[in-house]
Amino acid sequence: MSRAGAGGVLAALALAALAAVSTACGPPSEEGRIRSLLKRAAALAEKKDLDALKELFAPDYEDFQGRDVNGTARLVSGYLDRYRSVVIHLLGARVGQPGPDGRASVEFEVSLSHGAAEVLRRLMRYSGEYYRFEVEVRKDGRDWRFVAAEWSSIGLAELLPESLDILKELFPDVLRIP
Repeated sequence: MSRAGAGGVLAALALAALAAVSTACGPPSEEGRIRSLLKRAAALAEKKDLDALKELFAPDYEDFQGRDVNGTARLVSGYLDRYRSVVIHLLGARVGQPGPDGRASVEFEVSLSHGAAEVLRRLMRYSGEYYRFEVEVRKDGRDWRFVAAEWSSIGLAELLPESLDILKELFPDVLRIP
């Protein structure tokens, strides 16, 4: 390869590397912001910080049973109060493209476990209860907020493939999933 050809290749590689770095260092994508909303909601619920959790909901939020933000917060509080040391693992999530109305559909799954410490859960071969959520989120300025939600309890066999992959990482000795 000639020196001019090598210089062109090096320049192209340098530009490609610069583009990759600038993209990685740029602001998060809308999908990334929505995924952050899910992680933050799970962390706040696990900490039982319901006031901060309620801030993630739009004022016009309504779930599939007609509960508003306060009704949903009471439901979450009731669940968390029944159990000691609830652990919430956010599993797979599928984020739809935001529409012209500023809304996006999100399907995600969580594993909820409670009681003994995480180490004992692993020894007992217990990875939790599984729930699938289908939510609508809406961009509110810079932030995304929940505007609607529906959820149901599901079995291990019903989990999304990406959720199973996460569970295998979390509980490698507990789950024997092919």
